[in-house]
Amino acid sequence: MTKYIEDERTELKRELIDEVKSEIIAFLNSYGGTIYVGVDDDGSIVGIKDDASKDKVDLKLGNWIQEAFFPKPSGLIQYYFNSDDILVINISKGINKPYYLREKGPKPSGVYIRVGRSKRKANDDEILRMIMESHSYSYEDDISEEQDLTFKSFERTLEENDINLTPRLMNTTGLKAKSGKYTNLAYLLFDQSEIVVKVAEYDSEMNYKIKKSFKGSLVNVLKNVEEQVERLNDLRAVIDGSSFKRIETKSYPGASIREMVLNAICHANYFIRSNIKIEFFPDKAKITSPGGIFNASMDDIMNGVQTYRNPRLVHVFDKLGMIENFGTGIPRTMESYKNYGVKPEFKATENFFFVTLPNVNYLKNDSITDPITDPITDPITDPISDLGLEIMKALKLNPGINTIKLSEIIQTNLPSVSRDMIKNELKRNLTVYVEHRGSNRNGGYYLKSKDDK
Repeated sequence: MTKYIEDERTELKRELIDEVKSEIIAFLNSYGGTIYVGVDDDGSIVGIKDDASKDKVDLKLGNWIQEAFFPKPSGLIQYYFNSDDILVINISKGINKPYYLREKGPKPSGVYIRVGRSKRKANDDEILRMIMESHSYSYEDDISEEQDLTFKSFERTLEENDINLTPRLMNTTGLKAKSGKYTNLAYLLFDQSEIVVKVAEYDSEMNYKIKKSFKGSLVNVLKNVEEQVERLNDLRAVIDGSSFKRIETKSYPGASIREMVLNAICHANYFIRSNIKIEFFPDKAKITSPGGIFNASMDDIMNGVQTYRNPRLVHVFDKLGMIENFGTGIPRTMESYKNYGVKPEFKATENFFFVTLPNVNYLKNDSITDPITDPITDPITDPISDLGLEIMKALKLNPGINTIKLSEIIQTNLPSVSRDMIKNELKRNLTVYVEHRGSNRNGGYYLKSKDDK
C-alpha cells in the first residue's frame, strides 16, 4: 500500500471538489506535481471504489481540462486510478504561463502558484513575470527607463583591460539597442544604478556587527562586495602538535563564498525589485538573490548544467577578467566542502534563490575539533612565530641539542636568523613548550611532554 504524504510536489484531497481546479493551476504555474484524490489530509485512504463513481470523476476531470483552464493544458495533465482506488493526477510544469481559471481570467483571483505545501493567489507582479518569461522576455535587452546614463566606473575598468568604450562596443555588447537607446544592461553598469547588494554580519544575539549597502555600476559593486566578503571570511590557524606545521582554515573554504556571491549577482532577476543579500551569522553565511532557477531544475544545476538569465552581463564580466570558469559555481562550491563534516544547502522558490554556506570553523576551540576537518594531533592554538615552529621541529628530531647546534639547523632554512634571536625565542616565547635540561655547559633543549605543559 502506498504511503501518501503532502509536500511541495504532492497534494492530498478527499474528493474531486472545485478547489482541486485551483490546485491544478498552482502546479501548472510552478514546478508541477501530483494530486491524489481519495486520500484524507492525514494520508489515510478513502478511495473511490465503485465503477460508477470512477466514471463520474473521470468525466468531471476531463471536462475541466477541456473547459476550466486557459491556456488549455493539453498533454500536461495525466490521470488514472491506482491499485488503492485513488485518482492520481500528474501535472507537469506549464510552458505558457500564467495558467488561470477561465471564468476568472489572468488576474490574481484566477491565477495560483504553489508555495511550499500549499497554494496561494499570484500577485500582479508575479503574473506579469510569468507572461514575460513565457514570451522569452529578456530584462537586460529591454530598453531602460533611464536614458541619461554615465559610465565612468565602467570605463575605468575597461581601460584597466586596454578596452575603449566605443560606439561599436556599445552595440556589440548590448548596452545599446538597434534604436540607439540604452538597454537595461547599460542601466546595470551605469554609475547611478539603483541595484543594491547588502552585506551584514550579526553576533550570536542577531545584533548588527556590520551593515553595508553597495550600489552603482555592477562592476564596482562586485569588486566592493568581494572585498568586504573576503574580510569577513575569517582565518583560523592551528598548529599540529605532532608536525608543528601551521594549518590555516578559512571559515568558508576554497572559492565557495566568492563563487556564490558571483552567482547571485550574475543570475539575479533584476526585474524583481528586491535586493541581493549576503548575511554572515556565527555559524553560517546566507546569500539570497531575487529570481528562482532559470530554465533548469535543482538537479540540473547541482550537476553543473549551465543556464544564463543574464548572458550579456556574464559576457561583460568575462571580458573584464572578473569571472572564470563561470557556470560551475555550485559544483566547485560543493567540491570546496568535500573534506568537511558540513555541506552547503541550496533552495529555490519561484522568486528567490537561497544559498547557505556552513562556517567550518564554528564552535572550534582548543578542546573541540572535528576529526573530518581537523586531521591534526594535539592542536596548538597559541600564537607561535615561524621561528618558534622551526625550533620545535628541530628539537623534535634532535632532542638535547644546544643553541650552537640548533642555530646551524635553523639557519639552513632561515639564514638571516642569528643565535641571539634563537635564544630570545626560547626564553621569551617557547617556555610553555621547550625546556633546558642539564648544566649550562653540557645540557640541551627538549620539548616538554604533554604532562609537563
